[in-house]
Amino acid sequence: MSEFNKEDVLTMAKAILEEPLEYMNGDYTPYYFCKYCDAELHGFQYTADDFKHDLNCPVLIAQDILTGNTG
Repeated sequence: MSEFNKEDVLTMAKAILEEPLEYMNGDYTPYYFCKYCDAELHGFQYTADDFKHDLNCPVLIAQDILTGNTG
């Protein structure tokens, strides 16, 4: 397996976690979507806090790296 510089990995993880969600509001029902996975959340009643990423999303991987949850 390749060896990675720990600081580079942490920097990348932090960058991924900065604003991973986009919000679309137009003529139709507004929705949130992730820049990194195919997950979407449609509806007026939802906020970004209600969003769930796909299990293989880089955002979840970045969260695991930054919290030390790699097992």
